[in-house]
Amino acid sequence: MFIIIPVSEEKGLESTVVPLSDVKKWALVDLDADSIEPTFHDDWQDTGVDFIDHVILDNHDEDALDFINEGLFCLVRREEKQIDELIAAFRFREIDELAF
Repeated sequence: MFIIIPVSEEKGLESTVVPLSDVKKWALVDLDADSIEPTFHDDWQDTGVDFIDHVILDNHDEDALDFINEGLFCLVRREEKQIDELIAAFRFREIDELAF
């Protein structure tokens, strides 16, 4: 299962999630892999994987139409700021679904 996250820098699991307007890189995390260390990409559509399951966004006001049209399930962080915190919240189902 692949998750894509907009981040401001390449700091591994300590990378900070940002709004789409501020994205510098896209962190791709494979939750089925032995290591959840993210890989970083300039474009979320050019990651080298066939299908991304989820995108985790910074807030409910993000424009998620492109993600929805591509079949991604859109989630929104609560208080989490870094990738490691987001992954923990995802695993414990402590993350919100995008509300319209």
